[in-house]
Amino acid sequence: MKKRIFFLIMVTLLSCKQENKMKDLRVIDLAGNVGKTSVVNLSEIAKSIDYIPLETNDESLLAPPLMYLNFENGKLFIQQFQTEIKIFNQDGSFIKTFNRQGRGPQEYEDLYDFYVDPLTNNLQVYSYRQLSEYNNNGEFIKKVYFDQQKNITIYGPKRYFNINENLNLITLSNYKSKYSSCVTDSLFNVLYFINYSEKEHNIRKNSQQRINVLDPYFYKYRDSVRIFNAYDEIITTISEFNGIDTSFILNFGKYGCKDFDLNVRNYSLLPFIQRYSRIYESINYIFMQFIMGSLPHKPKITLQSGKRGENGEKVEIPITASLFNKKTGQFQYVDQPEFNQFGFVDDFEGGPAVWPDYISEDDFMVTIIDAYKFIQHAQTHKVSDKFKKIADGLKETDNPVVVLVKLKN
Repeated sequence: MKKRIFFLIMVTLLSCKQENKMKDLRVIDLAGNVGKTSVVNLSEIAKSIDYIPLETNDESLLAPPLMYLNFENGKLFIQQFQTEIKIFNQDGSFIKTFNRQGRGPQEYEDLYDFYVDPLTNNLQVYSYRQLSEYNNNGEFIKKVYFDQQKNITIYGPKRYFNINENLNLITLSNYKSKYSSCVTDSLFNVLYFINYSEKEHNIRKNSQQRINVLDPYFYKYRDSVRIFNAYDEIITTISEFNGIDTSFILNFGKYGCKDFDLNVRNYSLLPFIQRYSRIYESINYIFMQFIMGSLPHKPKITLQSGKRGENGEKVEIPITASLFNKKTGQFQYVDQPEFNQFGFVDDFEGGPAVWPDYISEDDFMVTIIDAYKFIQHAQTHKVSDKFKKIADGLKETDNPVVVLVKLKN
């Protein structure tokens, strides 16, 4: 009898330990790693890297700044200004320029952003409160107006995400509203709203000015939409099968924004952690950047922009990269490997540090390097013969070089 009781106790303890382990894998420990950074080699998270020069001719020529890129099903899409998209094959050869800007029923007025559906290859172009969709050949499919429904319009519809053919998520920009977004059917009938917590809503209602750090960040992940909410310290997922689900818990500890008075003129130097820029997610990893304010950290050190940078003037920015391993639950702040570089060390070919500008559905991390920077790196660093050969074939005025990193899964 005693042996049986002991056995049951051991089984219970092991079950609890396993359950805690599973729970721990959702926790992104931002607070516990403050002051700790490490240089991370690309080979730790990736299988390979390829450098692909983009074809350069009068029609394909890209002009800075390059605003946004997308890579799906072997095609690279790069936004030019707020007018058009240049499309290239995976081998770098130029396909065409897509430009349907105008005021006609099948055109878009301005290109704010775009998305390529990995399943259909359809191109979705975002303009103010509307989306225009085109097929793989550039033919018009439909136009979606986010404010078709009055019960959405009053909350300021801002961004549209297509979860599947029958389900959409629309983000809402009304700062004083108690809703961050809503989920609709294909006809834009609201199925449900996604609320801010009562505490956060009260802060929004009573704040004297817009507090940007409270703005949630939305991003597409596979057949779902993730919502990064700094105040509630969670990343939730909206999907067809699970509805609203908490996917990750953000451990801000004492460095969370809700522990500070955010009605100050400049809260960027306060000792708390703020998300910065876009979030990228693969099957195994989440890539994020954070503003660390006055907390101990190694700042990002780069050249100034413009003429001052050309004269060698430097600037320190209180931003750090980070990496979260979804399988192990390990979180780490990623140190800048060297001056004027950011991200992961290319220990495959000796190229510049790599940080994603996009992650594809098939887990390619994608970014680009200006041709002149590629050439300069080859001249000042120990690089592979492959890298040097590519650099030798470039001119400084050529189109950028695409970096394709195949991530581990």
